[in-house]
Amino acid sequence: MQRPRPATRATALALWMVVLTPLLTATSYAPVSFDELVDRADVIFVGEVMDVRPFPTESREGTVIRTRVVFQVTDPLWGTSSSLEIFEFLGGDWQGTRLSVAEMPTFTVGDRRVIFARRRRSINPIVGFTQGVLRVSRDATGVDTVRTLADEPVASPDAIGKPRREPSARPMRLADFRTRIKARVAQVHAR
Repeated sequence: MQRPRPATRATALALWMVVLTPLLTATSYAPVSFDELVDRADVIFVGEVMDVRPFPTESREGTVIRTRVVFQVTDPLWGTSSSLEIFEFLGGDWQGTRLSVAEMPTFTVGDRRVIFARRRRSINPIVGFTQGVLRVSRDATGVDTVRTLADEPVASPDAIGKPRREPSARPMRLADFRTRIKARVAQVHAR
């Protein structure tokens, strides 16, 4: 079988996007609670993004762009004992071609995140699409805190998946959030 010429690949990708655009733009997910994040994940960790690398892959529809994200695991909370976790996401920029998926989480080298993921997801391994990715940021006093990807403070695990009510809520300390994750994991796996 002859490899498609670059123009043919671009045409195939454009056609593929026309067919899938309604599916790819309809990526809103129902809110996921803290318990659901923990229960659905088969790997939970705190980590730092070490590498973000888009690459082409062949599918039945033609060339598709995926992005591989490598995390250095700094705090394995459930389902991993590895120092690295690698996940692939549909979409990215590769050699002047862009494949975008609405609401797909994006990552930058150096990002610190709490990750709730499922390894066997083909489009996006994150539980709840973006809801299972939380920012870790250091406050003015040097304490690590937890925030959503939209940079809203996570005041408590019970607030996850619910409409935000307190605009001035203080973000939860990462250490306290970690303790709650461990407690929920122990509860779920004691059954």
